[in-house]
Amino acid sequence: MPTGWTEANGLEFIFDPDARNYDWLVVYDDLPRFIGMTEEPLACPPENTLLITSEPSGVKVYGRSFVRQFGHVLTSQEPIALRHPGRIWSQAGLTWYYGMDENRHDYLPVDEIARRFPEKSDTIATVCSSKRQSHTLHRLRYDFTEYAAKHLPELQVFGHGRRHMDDKAEAIDRFRYHLAIENHVAPHHITEKLSDPFLGLSLPFYFGAPNVLDYFPAQSLIPVDIRKPAEAVELMRAAIASNEYEKRLPAIIEARRRVIEDYNLFALIARIVRSDTPARYVPAVTAIRGQHAARKA
Repeated sequence: MPTGWTEANGLEFIFDPDARNYDWLVVYDDLPRFIGMTEEPLACPPENTLLITSEPSGVKVYGRSFVRQFGHVLTSQEPIALRHPGRIWSQAGLTWYYGMDENRHDYLPVDEIARRFPEKSDTIATVCSSKRQSHTLHRLRYDFTEYAAKHLPELQVFGHGRRHMDDKAEAIDRFRYHLAIENHVAPHHITEKLSDPFLGLSLPFYFGAPNVLDYFPAQSLIPVDIRKPAEAVELMRAAIASNEYEKRLPAIIEARRRVIEDYNLFALIARIVRSDTPARYVPAVTAIRGQHAARKA
């Protein structure tokens, strides 16, 4: 969060799992099983509970018995995949990886990210692992990346089984353009695949959420259809040749501001918590169970 953001918004976020003095309970994906937590007795009204889903419908099913414990659900999953009377269909402020070196437990502060203007000495890069699962878009992404690398020699490919990087910023900072392909295509499902290049001020060639322009300026990205590889590569080549990065930089800067200030996880939580809209659903619960415990109950 930017310095002073919580104070300016009159909010305090408590991360202590033993805390009992809270007005809302927010669960990101599941209760933290790594510390053995399977149930949280509620210290707030049951309608003041929020689940935030982290995975698309093609990867994970959130069981009805688990989901119905919450007053609100913030999700990018399609309505047919996740039914809930208090669902909020939106991008879900998923975790960034830009500026994160997990090996050294080193994280770039958001204030510093907001001030950065990396020197752009190279043309284009992408992050694509060697995964080829067919139940997601990994296979299509892999095949297109191979095709693009063959026909666009400037494209540098990073990722597991490819060129190593400690921090995703290494695949973004020095590049004017970034090929960003989501693993799941559906409205509102916007992930770090797009947020990260915006944070590093690269112009994304984007394949993903069809309503992405509901969130970001039209000039801040260039949609491509990787199901038509020849057309997509030609579009990318033409954009690079016409210096679209330089022309669109103001829109990219605005997109970065939105990622940091408007669409981060805490900003989304704040809007829900501070809303004056009456709860559409009040669950009849006194405790929240984790996914596994809820299934067995």
